[in-house]
Amino acid sequence: MRFSFHETSHITERDAAKAEHELSGYLEELRLIAAGSSYERHESCLYLAHDEVVLTEVERLTCEKSSPKLREVMVVGIGGSNLGAWAVYDAVRPSGVPLSFYDTAHVRVLKEACGRMRSVYREGGEVLINVISKSGATSETMMNARVLIDCLKSLTKDWHRSVVVTTEPLSKLDNWAREHRVASLPNPAAVGGRWSVFSAVGLFPLALAGVDIRRLCKGAVRALRRCLSSDAEHNAALQSAAAIRHAMKKGVVMHNTFIFNPDLERLGKWYRQLLGESLGKERDVHGRIVHAGITPLVTIGSTDLHSVFQLLIGGPLDKFTTFVKVRQRQDVSIPRIDEQFDAIVPELNRKSVREVMDAIYGGTLGSFRDRGLPFVEVELERLDEESIAEFLQFKMIETMLLARLMQVNAFDQPNVEEYKVITRKLLQ
Repeated sequence: MRFSFHETSHITERDAAKAEHELSGYLEELRLIAAGSSYERHESCLYLAHDEVVLTEVERLTCEKSSPKLREVMVVGIGGSNLGAWAVYDAVRPSGVPLSFYDTAHVRVLKEACGRMRSVYREGGEVLINVISKSGATSETMMNARVLIDCLKSLTKDWHRSVVVTTEPLSKLDNWAREHRVASLPNPAAVGGRWSVFSAVGLFPLALAGVDIRRLCKGAVRALRRCLSSDAEHNAALQSAAAIRHAMKKGVVMHNTFIFNPDLERLGKWYRQLLGESLGKERDVHGRIVHAGITPLVTIGSTDLHSVFQLLIGGPLDKFTTFVKVRQRQDVSIPRIDEQFDAIVPELNRKSVREVMDAIYGGTLGSFRDRGLPFVEVELERLDEESIAEFLQFKMIETMLLARLMQVNAFDQPNVEEYKVITRKLLQ
């Protein structure tokens, strides 16, 4: 992963040095946690990529549940319980068992899932339902799980063999699984959903889909070494956090992840949740009301150059942008049609698709640079397990460091409970 820290980020050497000084002690703490062997603190999610016990258990259960008859894995979760796995799945596009994801309440999607499940069993195949909920009591997740498991029970008496739950040990969902002989994988109590992609939450469904989860963890470990370094010049997470925080102090209220690859749109949405829930806080760590946060946006190039680029360039100067691209290796030559057609946009003649997209990307960066708009640039080596994992881990560390600079708790989300309480009252 290549990280470019542009002069247009507007941060001075003095401001960068101040951020480095403020974070040096916390980085040392994070290094110790990542090298540890327990889950006592919320930051212990940094240990997940090293956890051989979790990897071995996921591999064992993957082997047990894999079958030539398995046609689909239905992942039932919401928010951090599926966004990480979904992001990796969309980016890597593995060739194993297809995954489908069920998060919000959607009647048509559930009906189609049940119809597909019936077709699979009529043809002698099987599905596996992976219910993921850290608390074991998320309304949307349990609703979707009820509908899908009820359909499964109508199709096979051995339904319990085709369900796996991933939850916090001793949750109500975990207790249900034990009573019904349903396999259960642990979600460490201290690791919140949005930080859990390298736990069984993400690793199990991805392994069934054919993702190399050991290479995934290898990429995460590589990012740990780089992003926990005390050498600020080579620490991408520290540089990015310092630049974003500096921009916020100058009036920036939005962070735009501008992705130049449609396969990474879900990755942008994973980061949107990470940034939104981790930094959007009513109170700081001292209990003072601050209404802190930076609103996360996700845009896709070059599609959104024709929808929001006018706003980004000509609108309010309140956004910081992280450009994300993938180093392209495949290419397609642009064919000649006829003399008249080829003359419509003559610049395309004797060019390839990659050359055109590189020019569009360069033009976009040039516009930002010419106007002095704040941005940084991330380039992934390729769309594979290691590169995607490196980006995920980089962004998790960046968010922890940014929260520390803002003096907010990156790991709670007290206000999310408000809609849940009202929802339960309405249902009662």
